[in-house]
Amino acid sequence: MRRGARFRLARRMSAALLPGERPSALPAHRGRTRTSMLAQWVAYLSGLGGVFAVLSLTVPPERQLEALGVELIAIASCAVASVLWLRAARLQKGMAVMLMTGCGVVSTVAVVLASNPPSGAYIDLRITRREWLMLLGSFMIAAIAIRRLVTELRDRAEQLAYVSRTDQLTGVANRRAWDEEVPREAERARRDGLPFCVAILEVDRLKAYNEMRGHREGDRLLQRAAASWRNCLRSSDFIARYEGECFAILLRRCSMNAAVAILQRLRMAVPEEQTASAGVARWDGHESSEDLVRRAGEALHAAKTSGRDRVKISDIDPETTSVTATDWRNLIQDVLTQRGVVAVYQPIVTLATGEVRGFEALARPNRQLVDLGVERMFAAAQEMGLARELDWLCRRAALEGAAAIPPGVPVFVNCNVSGLVDPVHRVDQMLLLLRYVGRSPRDVVMEITEREIVGDLGRLRSVVDAYRQEGFRFAIDDVGEGHSTLEVLAATQPEFVKIARSLVVAASSTGARAAIRAVVAFARETGASVIAEGLEVAASARLMRSLEVDLGQGYLFARPSLLDASPMTIRLPVSGPQVPVPPEPVDDTPWTLGAAVAADGGAA
Repeated sequence: MRRGARFRLARRMSAALLPGERPSALPAHRGRTRTSMLAQWVAYLSGLGGVFAVLSLTVPPERQLEALGVELIAIASCAVASVLWLRAARLQKGMAVMLMTGCGVVSTVAVVLASNPPSGAYIDLRITRREWLMLLGSFMIAAIAIRRLVTELRDRAEQLAYVSRTDQLTGVANRRAWDEEVPREAERARRDGLPFCVAILEVDRLKAYNEMRGHREGDRLLQRAAASWRNCLRSSDFIARYEGECFAILLRRCSMNAAVAILQRLRMAVPEEQTASAGVARWDGHESSEDLVRRAGEALHAAKTSGRDRVKISDIDPETTSVTATDWRNLIQDVLTQRGVVAVYQPIVTLATGEVRGFEALARPNRQLVDLGVERMFAAAQEMGLARELDWLCRRAALEGAAAIPPGVPVFVNCNVSGLVDPVHRVDQMLLLLRYVGRSPRDVVMEITEREIVGDLGRLRSVVDAYRQEGFRFAIDDVGEGHSTLEVLAATQPEFVKIARSLVVAASSTGARAAIRAVVAFARETGASVIAEGLEVAASARLMRSLEVDLGQGYLFARPSLLDASPMTIRLPVSGPQVPVPPEPVDDTPWTLGAAVAADGGAA
């Protein structure tokens, strides 16, 4: 099978598999029936007859009128052949037969006049039957060769157009086809007065999926997701791979309610039990296609920063979008350049005595410089590839703000995995920072957060060993949720294990208690201390003590706050009577150790 034929067959098969594609994305090949093919061959012969008549005029006849007649008939033969060639695929059968008959008659007259020299010619030009057949065969061979070259050129042009407009991984349209299709649809909707919506759909946490299963499996996930979404869309809709794990969808003649329903169906169709986030915007009737797509992208960002696995609608007025829309990249850059981060501190106490054992430094945006939530700040930095820079800025703020904490009291400094293993911010950089703030590495606990999946446990283990040789200690944050897995615990062997708030809150259930006991058993085996996070009521603190959890942290003891000159007296005594958590049942209402001291009269 010829390459052009194979390509046409493959393109037709892909067009059958892609119901969401429009003919503009996959150019259709013109079908040929037997009548049209016969008409084209007759057009070839008729055109050859006209060319032959024109060539015969190289030996001019004696009479100018005869020469003019041959020219007119030759021109007529070529004209009829051209019309028949160009319209062969669109002509009805009866009209095609009439034109073929007329074309044959005209070409035959042209050949007869040209091959029979008129009387009185000076040169006797005679062509035998053999010579005529040889000449006609030569013209036919040339015509066939030209036809094959034209067909091959057309196939190559269509193949190039197809490849330039199709994403090679998923088989849907690419960004170029999308950029051409949206303005075209906006113009059509403006002319016809019909609504349409644009949506940006993204597979959640594809980077983490790639790190866990490999990029090949990630590519297969995108292929299966694209195929699944094509099957869920209407035949009039248009889907394209926008960039990376993002897909853009054009929903023609679609209201916002219908668009949300379609996107919810697409979100539920993601394979491998993965999730997807989507943002959708409805064309307002006059905005540009760029503004429309940008609004859909901002809605997608809102869906991601609010927890992912959801659909967000763009409700921003396009006329004020340029003023009110958030420029996340510039905002995060402002946080980094202006050091727009401050640290607040929450004490970690011994549940049995109420003694302060350390402080966790929690980074917060400086609201005097930027108006931004902490979770949104970290999520935006993660998406823009600035998580390492923000992580280092938070470390600096945590250590610079801890000057009031006395020596010997550890400061828990949060760090993500990518920032910890970053070769730019190695342990020597941390030592320089500690030398600047005047704190010993033995008073710093590097608390590894759960925001990222750990891809290279060997690299993490080597970095932890390098820090530990300098005197740093480690804690694993939020064990029981996020990405704080048993593999990370085994690889780092931390000195502190922090139980996630979700387990602490659910500790009354059998499953949560069993998980907490497993964490405590691991800590006892490795010599680590266990910290219960999110303690807000006395009953939770008593239950943690019964499960042999040593330390606690939460609003029950103190809210995160800036440090004053005497941080060790924030709601908690350093010396004097010890204040145990009350053993008798009490109401599940927030309480402070100060209130407990007053209630118990300071007795142990």
